[in-house]
Amino acid sequence: MKISEILYENNLLEKFVNAVGNDETAMATKKKYMDQVWDLLQHSYRKIGGIAGKGFETKEAMLNIPMWKIVTQNGNVVACIMYKDKGGRKSVAMGSDGSDYARKNITNSLAAELGRAYGEKSKAALGLLLKTVPWDILQDFLQPPAAASKILGKEVTAIKDIPQEQWPEDAKFTIEKFPEIVNFGYVRELNGQLLFKVMSGTPGKNIT
Repeated sequence: MKISEILYENNLLEKFVNAVGNDETAMATKKKYMDQVWDLLQHSYRKIGGIAGKGFETKEAMLNIPMWKIVTQNGNVVACIMYKDKGGRKSVAMGSDGSDYARKNITNSLAAELGRAYGEKSKAALGLLLKTVPWDILQDFLQPPAAASKILGKEVTAIKDIPQEQWPEDAKFTIEKFPEIVNFGYVRELNGQLLFKVMSGTPGKNIT
């Protein structure tokens, strides 16, 4: 059975508002939702001091992020995923208001995007992915640490090469619950912290 058929049977095909590129229509959509998306991302990343990184210096800077996927409910933004064109369609930020509606749509999108985008998953997003997509399908869309390092152009360390007592707490929790992920997990340094991540999806699919 094709992944699209499985996703359809499990009601995992998402319905999002997409803003792609910088033409008049896309920019109008981005500007319409800019304030809400900014606030949502700041809230979602509040535990690490808010959203940061290139393209997220200000809400206006976000307009240069090539692709926005936005979920609205009653006119309000409840979830979003941001993508850059970097070795393919790479997810670089994700936000949710925590509601059941937002959670469902984010979960659906994580699954549906496996064949057309890629990104690093950690913490809650990684847990959602592992609980949503059957392992016999998901494993074909996971990148081992060596491949992830090459795609990112950055040094990573395979989690299985690190003594377990030195694993980040979220790595211990995730691998205990999903032991098969140990062959795909890695840590890399971000802002002075070693973070546990797994790369999923399909690199090389450019934003069109």
